[in-house]
Amino acid sequence: MDWRSVLFGWPARKPPEKKAAADDAPASPADSGETVYAHAPDGEMSSSKQHHWLFAEGVLHWNQHRRDESFRPNFAGINFVKETAKTRLWGRPVDLAGEERVVLTGVDFSYADLQGCILAKADLRNAKLVGADLRKANLAGALLNGVDLTDCDLRGATLDGAQFARAKLAHANMAGASLKEANFAWADLSHAVVGARNLQEANVFGAIRDTIRADERQVPHPAMPVPAAGGLRVA
Repeated sequence: MDWRSVLFGWPARKPPEKKAAADDAPASPADSGETVYAHAPDGEMSSSKQHHWLFAEGVLHWNQHRRDESFRPNFAGINFVKETAKTRLWGRPVDLAGEERVVLTGVDFSYADLQGCILAKADLRNAKLVGADLRKANLAGALLNGVDLTDCDLRGATLDGAQFARAKLAHANMAGASLKEANFAWADLSHAVVGARNLQEANVFGAIRDTIRADERQVPHPAMPVPAAGGLRVA
């Protein structure tokens, strides 16, 4: 019995009702109509971390990180020969063949920012470069056999002597790129944008050239007429 009832004859107070456990619990995402993420993947990854993954851990570990993490690779302006030489360890997948050729066979550089990077003579055979930004990059003498360069931006890139045999270059933009002695034998150049004059200096034997679009800044060479719609897009 409450002491107030004994002394003053007041009616006994009722104990406060306990709120339902459901009221104390935080509203669930479904109840609130809001979407809650435990961890939102970062779109950009620290350049130093990317550098470590590739140059210190090697291509195999790099590709594993690409599968496990959500990020856009950024190696814009990097000289791959110099960077590889700095972190070179015997047996690393990223290695130098001789003094100049960086070995990056099978690397996943899909949608990477590689603007202005130096990959001259690099071994990139069977690499993934889908949607990569390679504007003004130096790929002279690089081995790109079997590489997937679909939707790649190669405007103004140096591709002299590069090997693109059986590479996929569908919808790639090579406007203004230098193609002296580049080899596109059996490559897929469907809907690619490429300079007619520049293409004259390359080997396109057996290449698929559906709808090549011309670069309007260049005048087509008489020996290389620009195909109508349905051919290679000559830039």
